[in-house]
Formats: sequence, structure tokens, C-alpha cells
Amino acid sequence: MVVEGAALEAFSVELARAMGADAEVAAEVGRHLVRANLSGHDSHGVMRFIQYVEEADRGLLRPAARPRVLREGATTALFDARRGFGHHSTMVATRWAIDRARRAGLGAAAVRHSMHVGRLGEYTERVAEEGLVGLVTVGVAGPGSGLVAPFGGSQRFLGTNPWSLGIPAAGRPPFVYDAATSTVAEGKVRLARSRGSSLPPGLVRDHEGRPGLDPAVLYEGGTLTLLGDELAGHKGYGLSMAAALVGGLAMMDDPEPTPAGCMRMPAEWGTRIAGVFVLVVDPAAFGDPDEYRRRVTEVLEAAAASPPAPGRSEVLVPGDPERRSRRRRAAEGIPIPIVTWSELAGIAERFGIRMPAAG
Repeated sequence: MVVEGAALEAFSVELARAMGADAEVAAEVGRHLVRANLSGHDSHGVMRFIQYVEEADRGLLRPAARPRVLREGATTALFDARRGFGHHSTMVATRWAIDRARRAGLGAAAVRHSMHVGRLGEYTERVAEEGLVGLVTVGVAGPGSGLVAPFGGSQRFLGTNPWSLGIPAAGRPPFVYDAATSTVAEGKVRLARSRGSSLPPGLVRDHEGRPGLDPAVLYEGGTLTLLGDELAGHKGYGLSMAAALVGGLAMMDDPEPTPAGCMRMPAEWGTRIAGVFVLVVDPAAFGDPDEYRRRVTEVLEAAAASPPAPGRSEVLVPGDPERRSRRRRAAEGIPIPIVTWSELAGIAERFGIRMPAAG
């Protein structure tokens, strides 16, 4: 099914409202999810409502919850997402960090009790468009956590624990890096399952640590491979663990050390660490920000001008594929797998809202 972006966003906002979110939260959820679809990351788009409704039914996600500030200093803050929609709480923390960076040169925020935060590049791209440098990471680590085994292990211990950086440029769109520390994000496997597709080799292993191609293997006790897999998985492992430990800044003195739904934690907390971390830096704190952005542009354009390797037509820089996808899908519409469409239709019927028109 192919759906026009504005119609899909209106549907998403209405669905979030029907789940219990207020107008502001629902607007952020709808905008975030559809922008992920427009950007070509369907794994982080409206298909996630299937997960969110399930989490709400289990009492994990609290759609009506809004974040609150627990601790605030000149350049740092601690937020409690209170298990509300993570897209909204993380954007609130990001806006706070942007404000502090403009005042003091940098701003840092940690968020505890967060649910799924969506596509991290959405936050760092927003920061970079403000002329600032942004870093966002979210992670979890501990026995039985997430969907990723530690390097050399066979049992779940880590989340997909992504990192994202946004860096402003002059006269061209910013650099936006966003990637999981697993070989692929879990949502890519979820999307393949909804399409009835097999996976390429090296992405998942079964519950005994053996390689697999069937997406279902992951949801039957299997694991995602680390970035680098057997050859260089120690690199993905280190980055993944670092994401969890940095995010764990949100957990200090936590009176309710409970897991977040997006973290895929066991019922018992045990020896685990998790959280969201946002850092925003104003280049002006270090010198002429215009000169910095000009130099960034020179480097990005030089990279794009590099001769392509055999079999490639051009060299792109991080952020370019998403921008191209947004232009294309804004004109052609957003494709939704039939299985996902049917599941969304069932959710829409349950909440008494109408599905968007599709071709």
C-alpha cells in the first residue's frame, strides 16, 4: 500500500491521541514516525504502533505520561520520561540541551524510564539545523537484556544501542550519522518478517549462537550480531557497551530502577544499566562558528567529489540518503507492507479511527 505522507501523519496523530496521549505528545509522535518513513527508515516508522499498542496493553508504555525535570543545573539536566512516548521526552531533552548550549556553550541531558525513542537521527538533525553539534545515544546492558550478545557470547546482554551525531554545515545540509551498534537495527528484522523476506547472512543467530537467515529466529530467543560480526565485532561491542554506560548516567539515585520497554529488559532489574543521553555543543564556544561550518562544508563536498569505486555511481555523506528519500517519498508516497497495513487496520478498528486513503 502507498500512502501520502500528510494523510499518514494525521492518522498517526489521531491514533496516538486515541491511545491516551495529549495533543502535543501525539503531534510529536506522529511527526517523528512519519518522518522516519519519509526518510526511508520504515523500521522506525508507523509500523512501530504495533509494538506501542502491545506495550500499552502490558502496562509498559503510558501514553498519557509527560516527562518531568528531576535535576537541573547550568548546563546539565536529568529527565524522567515516566514511561511515556520516548519521541516526545527525548525531543524535550534535546530542546533543553539546545537552549543551554546557546547560553553556555554546551548542554547535556540524561533521560531515565524512556520508552522507544524512534530514529536518533531525527534529534541530531534538528540540532545541526540550529547550527549546533549534537550527539544522542541510548543503550542498555546486562544479563538477559536487549537482543544482542556480547562479543564472543551467545546470550542476550545488549540492546542495539545506537549512536547519532549531527554536525552543521554552511550552504548545504548537515552531516547526520545514525547507526546501531548491531549489524542492523531490530526494526530491519521486524520489517523483513512483515514482508515475508529472508535475511542476508551475518545478521542474526539462533538461541544457541548459530547463524540464521529467517527473521523469526531472532524472536525465538536468538540474537542480532554486533557491528563487525566475527571479524571486528569487538568494535561494535565496545561502542554498544559505551552507549549503555553513558546512558546509564540517567540511573544514578533512581528510586524506581525499572527497565524501559524499548530496552527489552527482563521483568527483574538485577545488574543492568540503561538510559538516553543528549549532548549539544555550540561551535561558537570554540571560535568563529561560520568558519567552522565552512570547513565542514569543504570536507563534506570533497568527500562527495571522491571518485566512486567500481560498481558505484557516486559517493554520499551521512544524511544524504535520508534527504533524497524524503524528496522522493513526498512526491510518490510512502510504501507500507500489506501485513503491516492489515495490523494497523486492526488497531484502527479497535480505537474507532479511520485508516488513511491508500493506493
